[in-house]
Amino acid sequence: MTESQPTLQTARHKTQKVSIQKRSVRVGGFIVVNGYRVNRTLLKERFALGGYQIHETPHFLLFQRLEAPSTILVHWFASEEIDTDVSHYLVQELKPFGVIASNQHLSELLTGIVGGTLYPDDVRRAWNYFGVNTLQRLLTFLSTAGTPSLKDYGTLSASATLYQRVCELCVGEYFLDAACNGGFLSLLLAERLPFVAKAVGIDIDPNVFVVAQKLAEERHLNNVQYLQADLLAEDFDQIGRFDTVTALHVIEHFSEEDMYRVLANLLRVTSHRLILAVPYEHEHDQPQEPEVAYGHRQFFSRPKLEAVGEWCLQQLQGAGRIWYEDFIGGLLLIERR
Repeated sequence: MTESQPTLQTARHKTQKVSIQKRSVRVGGFIVVNGYRVNRTLLKERFALGGYQIHETPHFLLFQRLEAPSTILVHWFASEEIDTDVSHYLVQELKPFGVIASNQHLSELLTGIVGGTLYPDDVRRAWNYFGVNTLQRLLTFLSTAGTPSLKDYGTLSASATLYQRVCELCVGEYFLDAACNGGFLSLLLAERLPFVAKAVGIDIDPNVFVVAQKLAEERHLNNVQYLQADLLAEDFDQIGRFDTVTALHVIEHFSEEDMYRVLANLLRVTSHRLILAVPYEHEHDQPQEPEVAYGHRQFFSRPKLEAVGEWCLQQLQGAGRIWYEDFIGGLLLIERR
């Protein structure tokens, strides 16, 4: 990997040398190193000799130079710490160094951490472990729901708080989670709400809910289903109608023109309530650029979300009502009358 292969010393009483190659995976243009229980002082000294600039954050060591391999990321997460919060740490801590210029970069780094730490020889098993960790922490947060200590929408605690509120707002027996990503909301709805006849999670990429699908099978949640679907498809309404439809942190991923096409499709399959949630990406009341690391194409504010709500009311020709909340960003509920 590098011209002088450094070895890593574990921080135990008995020193054990481990080749850095055995702890490394290459994903895209990055090399990701599992530095759990590694002597990081020694590691920094060795990479400095290789001409790397060194940046240290609470969860990572970042080594950069012009020659290949140009970007090496070291983390020290224990296996039980690896869940969706890792994405938040990557974005927040590496942003100042310009490492993550797209959602693809974020996906590559997360894949390197998950695959390289848990089960390097069994990627599917590694992602399943990641999913179990995430679901268990969500359930722990939900059992003691409260305002998250971290207000950023990207944290797992913030997601749990949002899910708790969404569960309170859901009505009926049939639920659709649009662009479900990991698919955890459908699992939570099926486990926590009574009288759930069906909870369906959909996403354009079927790979994102493979772990949740397996967890649903293991938990014998026969009322949970996952389907591949395109929110922009002209025949989207063939999926059926649902009492409550959720689209949480979804519409900011579309251009404004496509967003309204998505909203029109979601309204067509909503029998009672459509629940939207968006992040407010601003600092000190000043709008910021959409977060490209998360694949955002728009940034939202309260006035912009209100405009979306008014547009939805127009589509319902007045046969509806709307409700807004400032809740880890913005939450909009559209209800048919």
